[in-house]
Amino acid sequence: MGWKEWIKFLVVGLLSMAATGCQTVHLPAFAIEQAGWIRRETAAIWRPSAVSPELVGELLIARHPDGSRFVQFSKQGLPLVTARATTHAWEISSSLQSGTYAGRLRGTEPPDRVPWFHCANLPPTPPPKSRWKVATKPDGSWHLINPSTGESVEGFP
Repeated sequence: MGWKEWIKFLVVGLLSMAATGCQTVHLPAFAIEQAGWIRRETAAIWRPSAVSPELVGELLIARHPDGSRFVQFSKQGLPLVTARATTHAWEISSSLQSGTYAGRLRGTEPPDRVPWFHCANLPPTPPPKSRWKVATKPDGSWHLINPSTGESVEGFP
């Protein structure tokens, strides 16, 4: 390999690493026990799809004045889904699937595909053009559903 090919190889490699590095998002650890975080916990029912059984568990929601959000659905103390967002990035992981999904925010809202980021406020507040619909009841309970997939989350006061 001549020096021109070597430089071309090096430049292509560096550009590939830079492009890949720009896509990787690593959120810092959230210490939701520290001052400033507002935490709420509620009983919840999650149905991952229209044909899935309901999972009864607990929903932990924490918000920070800096715009950070933390939502975790757990069953008997085992976290099943954890969703985190800052003002510039989001991340979601599940013990039901391998891997962590993350990305940069476009605008101010995390992706609309999953219900967890909408649950950062109680009752949930999906944006106007969201695929998610929310119904609240006089007793303070709420039901968030994606009519096209049947996925839903229901929370209680």
